[in-house]
Amino acid sequence: MGVVPLEWSPPTTLLGARNVPCRPGMSPLVIRPLSFAGACAVSVFLAGLFWGPLWTGGGVIGGDTYTYYFPQKVVYAEALREGRIPLWNPLVSFGYPQHAESQTGALYLPHLLLYRLLPVNAAYNATHLLHYIAAWVAAWLLGRRLGLGHWGAGLAATVFVYGWFPPRACLEWAIFGGVWFPAILWCAESYLQTGRQRWLIATALALSQFLLAGHFNLAFIALATTSVYLLVRTCFAKEGLDPRMRPAWKPIAGWLVAVTLGFGLAAPQLLPTVELKSLSQRDSYEKQTYGHLPPWYLSQALWPLMWYGPDMNPDQALWSTNWGSPPAPDGSTNKIEAHLYFSAAGFYLLVAGGLAGLKRGARPTRRGLLWAGLGLGAVVMATGWPVLWLKSLPGVSFFAGPGRYGIVTTWAVALGAGAVLDRLLGRIRGKALRGLVVAAIGGLCVVDLWFVSRWVTNIQMIPDPPIKHVAESEVRRLLAQEPAPVRLFAPGPNLPTLLGVNCVPEYLGIGPAAYYDTRLAIPSIDERSSPEDIQRQVRWLQQAGVTHVLRYEPLDLAVWPVETLGVVDDRFLNAAWARFRQPLYLYRLRGPRPRAFVEGDAEATVTFVEQGRERIVLDVDSAGGGELALLDLSYPGWRVEIDGASAESATWEDMFRSTTIPPGRHRVEWRYAPRSVWLGAVVGGASLCVLAGWCWLRLTVRRRALRSEASNRSSAPNANAPS
Repeated sequence: MGVVPLEWSPPTTLLGARNVPCRPGMSPLVIRPLSFAGACAVSVFLAGLFWGPLWTGGGVIGGDTYTYYFPQKVVYAEALREGRIPLWNPLVSFGYPQHAESQTGALYLPHLLLYRLLPVNAAYNATHLLHYIAAWVAAWLLGRRLGLGHWGAGLAATVFVYGWFPPRACLEWAIFGGVWFPAILWCAESYLQTGRQRWLIATALALSQFLLAGHFNLAFIALATTSVYLLVRTCFAKEGLDPRMRPAWKPIAGWLVAVTLGFGLAAPQLLPTVELKSLSQRDSYEKQTYGHLPPWYLSQALWPLMWYGPDMNPDQALWSTNWGSPPAPDGSTNKIEAHLYFSAAGFYLLVAGGLAGLKRGARPTRRGLLWAGLGLGAVVMATGWPVLWLKSLPGVSFFAGPGRYGIVTTWAVALGAGAVLDRLLGRIRGKALRGLVVAAIGGLCVVDLWFVSRWVTNIQMIPDPPIKHVAESEVRRLLAQEPAPVRLFAPGPNLPTLLGVNCVPEYLGIGPAAYYDTRLAIPSIDERSSPEDIQRQVRWLQQAGVTHVLRYEPLDLAVWPVETLGVVDDRFLNAAWARFRQPLYLYRLRGPRPRAFVEGDAEATVTFVEQGRERIVLDVDSAGGGELALLDLSYPGWRVEIDGASAESATWEDMFRSTTIPPGRHRVEWRYAPRSVWLGAVVGGASLCVLAGWCWLRLTVRRRALRSEASNRSSAPNANAPS
């Protein structure tokens, strides 16, 4: 009656002791709706406490929010409202395959819904808040599945979610891992305890969403952790396993099938990203140890004020001290990537429980030893040293930030702290005293983590975010009056694309290799540069088709071939760049190459008929014909037609698109239709059909079993009937 049908194993803690006994009549194998509702309420409360301004229409600024995420999200939201997925972003530099770059999460279900219905800032906030709520609930469910009581699971969820993720709020994708990391482990442990295939189906769905969210680092860590956990759990830590989980190859085979289906469902995202990776700066990535956790910085777990505080900057020590770090040049890190803190209450509760257990001679369960081993192994990986030795393995070589393996350590510590709390509560008589202990430990933990989340961060929450004032931008107004197409050279990458104009330079996670080719990159200058250095940059800008220049400081008109267009205090740009009430200088650059032209034919005319994201249409009139150049990135998937007939799209100057046109008037159309996207759609559709067939088969077998059981009951002789 009124019970959520989620099976729980008999509650044993990591210390080998039973949890708080259930009340008479309450089975430890079920979770009641009231308990689940209470967990959801606590999760919402904590999300409100930590992220209050986001509930009331505020926003975040700092980190990669305005230089990376919002420029993607605006293009994404506009495309969704047009009924499309944005495959190409034409605004950043010479363009790039936005869907393949992956961190947009274009096919992630929450994104599809929220960015279609809400303004970008509201959708960003809603995504953030909903994932924190879901992450806490998922961690609570995992704790309960692993045998923790309600309060122990609540402490574990709090330490895990609010210990590891808030300092990484500058990385939008981090909290996605906060949901799907515990969710996948929950599904795996549920399958081991019940033997029911529904949990394998849930694993495939959870993994597919984790991958579709767009950042694969934490997904890789979750898969590696769960795979090791499953293997050791079935071969060594066998307590609580369903009898159908023996021999060990059965659950392992089921897990592999579920993982394969999860990858198949995510193929529409994975295949374009694999293609981009092979053509990007990460094809030979050599910074795998960037973002490691130096061994000496593990001291941060001992006490928050040792490294954290409003007037302290751990980055200074991390940048100046190389002791214990992997060899340069890969040895750089920062306070965000190296963060590993569990709250003083959670950490010392675990330490005290461990010492008490040793004093009593208590033996931990094998499952407890498994989690201790996973936590220790993960913190060793986080130091970066094993990455140097294992970087030839698939997955390890693709990602930087080994400090992110600390997510496993955080969960292991959180689980242990929850187990100790349950044991402590089991020794206390009286509800009032137990409630006081829970309030004291939980309150100290939350307050501690709240302050640390404010001290270790690269973002700030503000009541009036700049993105709400894009329409008030004076630079936007001035550029809208200029002849199209506009290409702007600005001091900050990506952000000015929010004005709706193309902008160089670029800032990308996985970028086409041409953008990182030193032969093709924009020459850098500073205030000490000579006039010759400045002229090299000017020539690059002109050759790249840059039409306007935006600067913080005025340009030397004797050196720069520009016309002043305006000196403005821009409401949007200055707020986003934290340059309040300071002037911005906007110039028109003289002598740029046209965005499209016929090489060697100065009399030819090229007119833009349509300039969409994935479609460019030109009318070309050239008496002699020749090579038509378009100063946008040449990338696989761009196909060209001349007067409706297929033509060959070539690469011009190692960067741009071109095609050969015959003399006369012609309509030329470039269209972006990458095969990797359509192949991914086919694989994803096939995987969905297999998953649907699996569900149908399972339901069919279940119905037949129920009918057979009912038939057997009806045909059995009535024991009460007279003989």
